[in-house]
Amino acid sequence: MLHDVVISADAHVGEPDAMRARLPEHYRDLLPRLESDVNGDFKVTLAGEDLRNSTATSLGEIDLMKEFRTDPSQGTDIDRRLRDMALEGVDAAVMFPNIGLSLSGGRGPTAFHHAWARAWNDFVRDTFGPWQHRLKPVAMIAVDDIDEMMKEAERAIRLGFCTLFLPANVPWRPYRMPDYEPLWSLAEEAGIPLNFHVFSGNLALHADFADLGAMDTDRFAAYSGVVERQRDWPEMLNSTVLGMAAGMAPIVELTGAGVLENHPNLRIVVTEAECGWLAWVLHAMDQMQRQRHLGMKKLDLRPSEYFLRQGAITITDDPVALNNVTFTGSNILMWGNDYPHDEGSWPESLPFINRIREELDPESAHRVLCANAAELFGFDLDHLQKTRDEVMRHAA
Repeated sequence: MLHDVVISADAHVGEPDAMRARLPEHYRDLLPRLESDVNGDFKVTLAGEDLRNSTATSLGEIDLMKEFRTDPSQGTDIDRRLRDMALEGVDAAVMFPNIGLSLSGGRGPTAFHHAWARAWNDFVRDTFGPWQHRLKPVAMIAVDDIDEMMKEAERAIRLGFCTLFLPANVPWRPYRMPDYEPLWSLAEEAGIPLNFHVFSGNLALHADFADLGAMDTDRFAAYSGVVERQRDWPEMLNSTVLGMAAGMAPIVELTGAGVLENHPNLRIVVTEAECGWLAWVLHAMDQMQRQRHLGMKKLDLRPSEYFLRQGAITITDDPVALNNVTFTGSNILMWGNDYPHDEGSWPESLPFINRIREELDPESAHRVLCANAAELFGFDLDHLQKTRDEVMRHAA
């Protein structure tokens, strides 16, 4: 059965004071705070210091609807959130943190990041628990300490979260390391997907494909100086475009290291990376496995087959990805509007939703807009369709 349902597999929830209060008091000042500036734009501060440089001088009507600029609840007002979803005909959403994308980013003590993850998970469970049929928050998992990581992952699974969110990049302990083997086994046995949202972890916001471990101390000191000099610069394309390209890392790492081969029932998701590049990455993995066969780690299948069997990825406005469906298939694609971020499509997603329906066959469009997300995250499509039909009748 084909449904009219639309599920956003990528949306966000902020960290209001009610979430901050869940942290131990001595950690609260380490958590960045989302505030409004004199122009009505948002700013992120830490201990009073502005961490974000904005070049905006005026904000349009649509700008003010985004980034929680006019939503002091930061997405936790259920009625407001459902009204916003109704503007685009979105029936359900998977929700990621906002500032929490920087969890395990390398700043702050290890214990703080694990306390932050626990506080977030408790807060969103209590806030959205009665709305799990439509609003599913992810569980944040800090990776700084492996034992603490496993404790929280096990707890999140017991609490019924639909997916575990991990940083996209952890250069000081890459996902190819055997340290993560207990997590891969846990997720596989529990049947819960692991979710790598880009712009998270370290290097993901400045994804220069650097190998810091190969730098001597003088060069590392010079690199730190370069970063300091850029603190007052505006956002540049390397942050956003290469930050999205960082979504390649978990795909190539988990495939090439044999994680997907050794855990054939493990499901992984890359979120907010678009994926016009995915067809090339799948081809390049196969090509390198074939051409460099003398030294490359052996895999039983072609590398692309593992991701096509076990992976998924979200798109928002990606005509290249739609053009490549003949190569990648539609079973790995999920749509998301990135509510309410500037780079997302909300509140103007309808053209992109319609493009999916126009350019793909009905079965493929159904998979991209709702069926794949329903299968991965546990949404009941029949229930969502019934809710949608009731709303349409009342509107008429």
